[in-house]
Amino acid sequence: MPSLRNLLLGAGLATLLQAVGVAAAPSRSLPSPDIQRDSNCIPRFPAAPPTLPTTGDATELPSPAANMTLKFAAVGRGIQNYTCAASNSTPVALGAVATLFDGTALAGTNEAALNALPAAAVYSPVPTTSLTLHGNTLAMLGHHYFDATGAPTFDLSAFGDLLVGKKIASVNAPATADSGPAKTGAVAWLQLQDAGGSKGVSEVYRVVTAGGNPTACTAAGVITVQYAAEYWFYA
Repeated sequence: MPSLRNLLLGAGLATLLQAVGVAAAPSRSLPSPDIQRDSNCIPRFPAAPPTLPTTGDATELPSPAANMTLKFAAVGRGIQNYTCAASNSTPVALGAVATLFDGTALAGTNEAALNALPAAAVYSPVPTTSLTLHGNTLAMLGHHYFDATGAPTFDLSAFGDLLVGKKIASVNAPATADSGPAKTGAVAWLQLQDAGGSKGVSEVYRVVTAGGNPTACTAAGVITVQYAAEYWFYA
């Protein structure tokens, strides 16, 4: 019999997408018109490239390698999923489903404005086209989900890129991070790298998280928790 995990990550993916208002769009989204890119789709920022956010704590995620170049900075909005074996058991992470919105241009002109978006987005419904908050409109970049094998996957359909990742490093979100609608706290910041089968991007950082930590188990089943975060993709 298939496991609950595979049912949710495989055949159940469409249900989870619907749960957060994410449609598996058959057509490609329009990329942000506000950033120029070279022939390799690397953005041409008007000034120095934006800097990956840090927690400000004693332990930080490893910095991107010197040969890595920022390709996309995105805001993700969706749900974190957990399973409960029984009431009062410890929730076990099952994966996440999110829609990704292209904030690359905003990162290049006003990084502080980009960093303010996850804490606002986590309280807003998941858009099906573009994300508009604080006077900024971000076009849809793609979707994040976990495939049937449990691999974190980022389908950047607006540009035809794909990252199938594996976790390399993790640090706690800063104490000042928004705890989300459930008031359970912000999920950890992560570094993930290509696990094989990726195209166009080879590394992603999940930073500036808001919400997403599990509630307590009250019965056997699945917990879904609203979250938002920034995802910085490198090539």
